[in-house]
Amino acid sequence: MSPDIRVPSRQRGASLVVVLILLLVMTLLGLAVLRGTLLEERMSANMFDRSLAFQQAESALREAEGAVRDAVLAGGNGWVIGVKCGNDPDTGGLAGIDDSKCGATPPNVFTGGTACAGGALTGDCWFTATDQLGADNKSAGAPQYYIQYLGLRDSFDELGLGSSAGSTQYGGGGGGVAQEAMYRIFARSHNPAANGDRAVVLLQANVVAK
Repeated sequence: MSPDIRVPSRQRGASLVVVLILLLVMTLLGLAVLRGTLLEERMSANMFDRSLAFQQAESALREAEGAVRDAVLAGGNGWVIGVKCGNDPDTGGLAGIDDSKCGATPPNVFTGGTACAGGALTGDCWFTATDQLGADNKSAGAPQYYIQYLGLRDSFDELGLGSSAGSTQYGGGGGGVAQEAMYRIFARSHNPAANGDRAVVLLQANVVAK
C-alpha cells in the first residue's frame, strides 16, 4: 500500500494584492487632504495680505484728502496740488492738460510710477503716504496716492447763494457764486515696482474743496 502524499497548492497572494490596493487608496486620500490643507493655507495668507493692503490704501486715501484740504486752504481754489486735468482760469484755462494722465485711472497704477520728490505738490507723480503698519506688521511698503485736479465748478452748497435775497436771480447786486475745486484721488497699498509679489489694492475718491 503506497503512502498518501499530498502536494500543497500554490499560494496566490490575493490578500497581499488587496492590502497593496488599500494602501495605495489611503495614500491618494492622504495626498488629497494634504493638498486641500495647503490650498486653504495659501488662501488664508492671500486674504490676510489683501486685508493689510486694503488698510494701507485706506490710510493713504485719508491722508490724501487731508493734503488736498490743506493745499486748498493755503493756496486757494484752483490747481494747487496734483496733475492738471481740468479748467483753471488762473493758470491759462485748458492749456497744459495731458490727456494720458487724466484717464479713469493713472496708466502706471500697477507698474510703479514716479514718486513725488522735493516737496512738489503739482505734477505727474505718486505721493508717498505714512506707513501706518510698518515693516514689523508685514507691510509691503509705504502706501501712495495720486491726485488729479478736475477743474472748478460753481458751488451753491450750504451757503444758500442760489436762493438768497442778495443773489442775482432776485435782481440784487450783491453776492456771487462761490467756486470749488474738484479733485480725484487714487490711493494704492504700495508701489508695485518695489514689491510686485504682494497684493495691490487701489481705492478712488472724488473730493470737492473750497
